Amino acid sequence: MGRRKTAAQLEADLKYAKAREAYKPPVREEGATSRRLPKVAYAYKPMSIAAGGTAKKYKVQASKESVQFFTVAALNLTDAAAEDPLPRGARPAMVSATVADGSPKVLRAKPSGRPYMRYGKGERGGGAQYNYSAPISIQSVAAIDTEVKAAFNAVKSKLGGPYGRVWFTPEYFVLADGGE
Repeated sequence: MGRRKTAAQLEADLKYAKAREAYKPPVREEGATSRRLPKVAYAYKPMSIAAGGTAKKYKVQASKESVQFFTVAALNLTDAAAEDPLPRGARPAMVSATVADGSPKVLRAKPSGRPYMRYGKGERGGGAQYNYSAPISIQSVAAIDTEVKAAFNAVKSKLGGPYGRVWFTPEYFVLADGGE
């Protein structure tokens, strides 16, 4: 048998249900501007098959702002000429960063009223971008540590203080073949 709820728990559930029922999502205005982040095609060399400068490169899409934030040189990307796209299910190695303000602010979530810490730069709803993710092409498996740390050092001064962070996500490369 289950545990019986207390009166306080039932009242909290009722308050949550009433707030959920009363919530009306904001109406999107017709003709309002949308925030467009254009993507640019780059040539990416997978670490799994990186065998020197002659290794096969694939075309990946990356946001223009993210590539400018990390710099093309630190990401080891080149312009995609006539490259094939990555195989289905493959994901490139990525470096990501969150730019923070010098001091976090305690805010309340609008729908629920729950307090939370906001570390990102700018004001809530201000439209300032503070998260960046871009593919990083590793030139050789032996140099993964130095190349990723070089990308980290390229953006360390842009992170906005002790709450900013940068991290690496390894690639997931898929080689697949059909039947006979």
